[in-house]
Amino acid sequence: KTKYVISITNGTSALYLSLLACGVKRDDEVLVPTVTFVATANAVAHLGAIPHFIDSEINTLGVDVEKLEKYLKKNSIKKGKFLFNKKTKRRIRAVVPVHVFGNICKIKELTKLARKFNILVIEDATEALGSFLQSKHAGTFGLVGCLSFNGNKILTTGGGGALLTNNKKIAKKMKHL
Repeated sequence: KTKYVISITNGTSALYLSLLACGVKRDDEVLVPTVTFVATANAVAHLGAIPHFIDSEINTLGVDVEKLEKYLKKNSIKKGKFLFNKKTKRRIRAVVPVHVFGNICKIKELTKLARKFNILVIEDATEALGSFLQSKHAGTFGLVGCLSFNGNKILTTGGGGALLTNNKKIAKKMKHL
């Protein structure tokens, strides 16, 4: 139930390409959970952006939304419609929630928080293909969802991945890239 699906070589490339297409730039900060696979942080670093690790919570192993909200209130500042880290002065551009072992993180709460702070949500759903929350599949809550079909995933083709989005402009840009 996604308007646009773009096939890609693997989940890591899906993460990298989604960040690039969504406008993440060198020296931007991207929030990533502490419980993740290295590809999540590597995709951020390959863009020259800064992976900024945030707490995970015990129930889903995903982003701890309550701690993140407290952290953002204390350590960030809005300038116009953008959010900046008070300490580093870098723009906080996106958050990449990771759905671990098929568990969907508290994605509805996270997307609400992200809207409040004007942060993009790019889902790493590489371990959650087929998982859903209230009839909505993992990878379809954020601006972009990233999937992997690597040999260790739920659905495998030996390799490959996919990008999911309902945003025509982003889909066109990802396909072009």
